[in-house]
Amino acid sequence: MDAVKSVTANFAVGTYALTVGKAGTGSGTVTSSPAGVNCGATCSASFNSGTSVTLTAAPAAGSTFAGWSGACTGTGTCTVNMGATQSVTATFAAQIYGLTVTKGGTGSGTVTSSPAGIACGMMCSASYSYNSSVTLTAAPPPAQRSPVGAERAPGQGPARSA
Repeated sequence: MDAVKSVTANFAVGTYALTVGKAGTGSGTVTSSPAGVNCGATCSASFNSGTSVTLTAAPAAGSTFAGWSGACTGTGTCTVNMGATQSVTATFAAQIYGLTVTKGGTGSGTVTSSPAGIACGMMCSASYSYNSSVTLTAAPPPAQRSPVGAERAPGQGPARSA
């Protein structure tokens, strides 16, 4: 050195990736604060080292939020401290609804469903996912069935969709 010198050192804050995945039979979205994550399927965003990122899961209609796995656990909001690359999975479950069939009248017969699940005598039930279409078919026993071209037997109405 032969004179006064000035030197500037520039430092950059390290960034780390936060990857969010979705699992389960349901659907929903995941968003973050600070902004960066806004996922429908799988996504990731980078955050500065030391940033505390809060993830919020929002189930879609007909789904429930079942919980976090990876860098978070539980069913509330997820807070991840970005000191390294992190991975979180949000699990959504499809809501399930029960369908119960009760036969009335003095005759006998069976009721079946498509998709499968119901095949019953007097009363039965099955569970189906939100927004699924179920077709029920009522059929009298063979002795009560009408010959081809004849009137329909009592209780043998058209198939109904639930």
